[in-house]
Amino acid sequence: MKQKNQLNLRQQQTLRLTNQIRLFLELLPLTQLELREKIEEVLEENPALELRNEEPEEETEVFSPSRGEEFSEFYYEDEEDENLPPEALVPYEPEPREVIKKTLLPHFQEEEKPVAEALIDYLDPKGFLDEESVKIVSAELGRAPEEVEAVRKKMMKIPPYGLGARNPVEAMLAQLPPQSSPLLRELLKEENIQLLKARKYEELAQRLECSLEELKESLEKLKGLNPFPGGHFFRRASEPVLVDIYLEEENGDLKVRVEDGELPPLRISPFYLKILEDPSAPEELRKFARQKIKSAQWFLSALSKRRETLRKTVEYIVERQREFFKKGYNPEYLKPLNLREVASAVGVHESTISRIVSSRFISTPKGTYRLKFFFPASSGQGGNISSARIKEVIRKLIENEPKDSPYSDEELMELLRKRGINISRRTVAKYRMEMGIENAGRRKRKYRLEVI
Repeated sequence: MKQKNQLNLRQQQTLRLTNQIRLFLELLPLTQLELREKIEEVLEENPALELRNEEPEEETEVFSPSRGEEFSEFYYEDEEDENLPPEALVPYEPEPREVIKKTLLPHFQEEEKPVAEALIDYLDPKGFLDEESVKIVSAELGRAPEEVEAVRKKMMKIPPYGLGARNPVEAMLAQLPPQSSPLLRELLKEENIQLLKARKYEELAQRLECSLEELKESLEKLKGLNPFPGGHFFRRASEPVLVDIYLEEENGDLKVRVEDGELPPLRISPFYLKILEDPSAPEELRKFARQKIKSAQWFLSALSKRRETLRKTVEYIVERQREFFKKGYNPEYLKPLNLREVASAVGVHESTISRIVSSRFISTPKGTYRLKFFFPASSGQGGNISSARIKEVIRKLIENEPKDSPYSDEELMELLRKRGINISRRTVAKYRMEMGIENAGRRKRKYRLEVI
């Protein structure tokens, strides 16, 4: 078989990302804090980009001192604070297990303390100790398993009670005082817990040979117990929400503001611009300056485009959801919205809008919201009613339902249809469960227990 070479020409559309677009997409999802870190990084890497000072100093060399130092001066204007040691600026916060040890160890005998300390090191964030951890401590310290288990049980009996338990039930049993009612301990047995979860109160009362009133009193006491004793020590403060988009209302009009006042003012270095204009400068130096200036221009352009895209995107979202903001910030007034619609209006790709709303928040006169909140799905009725609005209607219907005869999903469906909302019974059940609302049978049992 004879082989021959052929040249075929073919047109094909492909999507290529330029360096400028890549940079823009990289900056787009960043919060203000992350963007400041990125700017610091670029300032250190690119000498052609510098901070714009009120009184610019004339540079005498291409490779000037670290941009990181200039960046620090921009943020730390107080010389006294700048000279303080790190430990004076950041308050010391002890590690949770360190606090637990300080709380529990004084209650143990000297020979028990090494075992107790080792067990505390193996506590999980809920305050529990599994059987495997006890075996490991026994092997590590060369102590008998029975001895380690005895220390574990003693640990559970020391305030705040329950630390070192195997599970929530054991933790709550450890919190019950010796004189507590036997009924409380019976309620914490596995088979009775299952009846509690199913809200089968009549069956449970019959099983325990007590009245519904006695059962209710016991349940109230159980609510005062902590099933996760480690939560008090391991609980961390919520991460602060970083907001760079603000919604303000002026004379009845809604205005969007993208906050970048915390960002340092930037400019192209005059020194590097002079290098390009100087015909006597070596060609290699001029080439280096040209590359760095172009890179700096791309970065400044990407920053500007980022701010403009954020503003246009949020302005469209606010205008689309104007009814929500004007009628009391009630989810009932949210309209269906998707990424494609916003992308088309702003003139960018869907993925760009996705990057913007993925982890960004907006501060409004009545609280801070995730941008994702303003993208409720359509109910399927031609896109006229959002699922959030339907859920709000269902929630209000259930709140005002007759306690002796709660609405079934079928009845809720009919009530919605009278309000012009045509969805199936299955969809009603789906929305109800998504809101964490139980079915009519369980709600009825709950109401009965509450009125006793």
